[in-house]
Amino acid sequence: MLLFIVCCLPLILMKPCCIGLRIAQLKEHECQIAVQDVMYMLIFYRFSEIRVNLVPKLSRCVYNGRLEILPCKDWELESIYELEVLEMIKEHITTVIGLRADSSVTDNWAMTNIRQAHLGRVYVASILYGYFLKSAILRHHLEQKLAIPNKHRNGGHPKTFLQFPEMCLYGFRNLLSGRLSNMLSVPHNQVLNSDQETEPEKLKRFLTGFDSEALQRCAKLKSKEALNLIENHSYALLGNEEVGFFENNEVLVTSFSSLKRLVLEAVAFGSFLWDAEEYVDTIYKLKEN
Repeated sequence: MLLFIVCCLPLILMKPCCIGLRIAQLKEHECQIAVQDVMYMLIFYRFSEIRVNLVPKLSRCVYNGRLEILPCKDWELESIYELEVLEMIKEHITTVIGLRADSSVTDNWAMTNIRQAHLGRVYVASILYGYFLKSAILRHHLEQKLAIPNKHRNGGHPKTFLQFPEMCLYGFRNLLSGRLSNMLSVPHNQVLNSDQETEPEKLKRFLTGFDSEALQRCAKLKSKEALNLIENHSYALLGNEEVGFFENNEVLVTSFSSLKRLVLEAVAFGSFLWDAEEYVDTIYKLKEN
């Protein structure tokens, strides 16, 4: 009984108005958790539609000191994209893990080393890349249908495009906060001339025409629920705050195939997250990030 009184003492000493505010805050927090659970289940359902199970906690995928994720499910994870989008995702895979799109079976199963902290940042960056692509694709389709010219051209300046591996250097928290200030110039040989443009405008060409402000709008998470969901999902897969996975410099031995599987899953997760966030926001007003 004494212990109960001691635990409740802070509430007893609070003013009625403060107690009401605290109860409202607790209810709001519970509601937010419930909404995040709904969003997560919608994402999980989308994966089940393509017969892909989410990768379990990575510690369960270590066999004889090696991280191996089986089955690869590459075809299923790639089947949800149009060809042009898939080519961009393959370029992203090449950039973040070094596996070329034309790699052989032997290359795919070759072993490599990667630090846990870097793997965590690559996974989160790939989620954000999938989220960004979905947002940009829908914007591209809308502007094509409405015949709206792209007003975010850089004029005579070199075109810019997101380099997600560079974003990884900012760390996990900065990635989730959407600090996308580090923009690198695309080499001139990758910039198409005006006489090479076709109608409708290709997605990649459309994206290279974005300035930094337009890129940030497409890449930044719209809601705090999405932010929390990515954080919780990443910790569930990679570790937790106590373990400090994103600060862990332990080296993992794994195959390029397993890394590709993780990146493809992360990109799909980001795309499905965009859909879930958009759907839930029409029913329950999400908190702006």
